[in-house]
Amino acid sequence: MPEAGKRGRQRRTVRGALGVALALTIVAGAVGWAAQCDIPSLGEQLVRQFWEAIRTEDVAALQAILAPGFQSVHSDGARDRVGELALVAGLDVDAYALTDFVSTREGATIVVTFMASVEETFAGVRTSTVPAPRMAVFLMTEDGWRMIAYANLKPMGAG
Repeated sequence: MPEAGKRGRQRRTVRGALGVALALTIVAGAVGWAAQCDIPSLGEQLVRQFWEAIRTEDVAALQAILAPGFQSVHSDGARDRVGELALVAGLDVDAYALTDFVSTREGATIVVTFMASVEETFAGVRTSTVPAPRMAVFLMTEDGWRMIAYANLKPMGAG
């Protein structure tokens, strides 16, 4: 009898441990799923911070957003961080509309694609407000989310 009682307690202990493991797995999955659900809003928020810094000509914010190894590509070629800061310093953005956000996360990286319609003057020329596709890539660093890449698929100077 004592041996049977011991086996019964062992079975209950194993079942209890399996139940706890199953519950923890479900909770961890739900937490992971919830974190993934926040990626679209986080990606959009990061892009909007970048655009607002451009519109308000907030150089300090732009410097904080762009990672040291930043690269961009525009219809006239590629730029590094210094080149991008010089480019945006020369923009006169009156208004913009950002739509159709799609954000994905892979590890410490968020990729955001979206459409941008911008009322701006570039090199003295008023550009078209026809929406054009854009892509921004952010990396989680010790300093928070930093933009490491940006693609502007609108021809520059298109009027």
